[in-house]
Amino acid sequence: MTDDEIKAEIQKEGKLVVANWTYTANDELVKQFKQYVKDKYGVDIQFIYEGTQAPSTYLTNLYAALKAGNPSPYDVMAIEENYWAEAVENDAVQPFLPSDLIPNQNLVLEQFQRAPTAIGFQATATPAIVYSKSRAPFMKSYKDLADPRLKGKVTLPLPGDITAGGFLLGMASELGKDYKDPNQMKETVDWVVDNVGPNVLKYTTDSAEMQQLLRSGAADAVVFWNSLARLEFLGPNQDAAMLLPKTVYPVNGYLWIPKNATSPVLAQIFINWRLSPEVQFPNNWPIDKGPWAELHEGILGPAYADQIPDWFKADYYTFFPKLEDIEKTFAKVDWKAYNDSAKVFQDHYAKRIGQ
Repeated sequence: MTDDEIKAEIQKEGKLVVANWTYTANDELVKQFKQYVKDKYGVDIQFIYEGTQAPSTYLTNLYAALKAGNPSPYDVMAIEENYWAEAVENDAVQPFLPSDLIPNQNLVLEQFQRAPTAIGFQATATPAIVYSKSRAPFMKSYKDLADPRLKGKVTLPLPGDITAGGFLLGMASELGKDYKDPNQMKETVDWVVDNVGPNVLKYTTDSAEMQQLLRSGAADAVVFWNSLARLEFLGPNQDAAMLLPKTVYPVNGYLWIPKNATSPVLAQIFINWRLSPEVQFPNNWPIDKGPWAELHEGILGPAYADQIPDWFKADYYTFFPKLEDIEKTFAKVDWKAYNDSAKVFQDHYAKRIGQ
């Protein structure tokens, strides 16, 4: 497509809907992409950026629309890989790679690509335990969440979505359980509910609530994404620390286009923009260090390595593994096997905690 043809399609589409998470910097991300389209193509667009920590609702809405023969409610899905794997099984994903509109695909390592239908925009995302170094210095293992010194001081994720699923993957590795076996995962759930349950202050996946509880001292350990540790430590809470499980399962975000998307050209332009070095490393955005480190989720390939900002160079590899270490420290997940198992153990988790 020529630039004039692209501009004409953008004017025709006029609107982009992206399904993602509740980043602190979401408003700035929206502003930056709208300005990018305006500067590059001279077109003002409507940009709806939806955020939730329960991405399964996006799939529910997508499947309902497709079943009814309606357009997809979203143009780009920017959510965890397990949801892409499920959507593929349900024939809800549109092939789009390779594409002349997405030259930045060439910057991303093959291990983060799922051509022709998806590409990763994160390299090191995983659920973790974020805890207070001063109030819970004994935290060394996931099983330490059961320590009686944490009574009434722990938050665990609500069942049903990948935050809970990713946490239970990590706990299963600590307990020597196989995540592909739903019965062993039910045993993992039982161990968590029976042993950690007495320490639970609240079951929540509300990141703002967890921040408030951790900062106030109401909670000493919260289970959420590893990005929360960076957001806290580089923000107002340098008492925050992060604990990963014995086996780290990456739960990275992937970009894909659902079937019947109404703005496929804008969708591809957004995907290319999101993979660009200046967005993977939003060094020129007017955001604080904490939101920067929440938005950024590791290096996707060698072409990005020189983007680490000066203020973070000394500590960057304290918070992120080196690219060459990801293969050594992160386990590969069989997402089809996980999804099949999760249908059983997530329901069991919900029943055990009375949800």
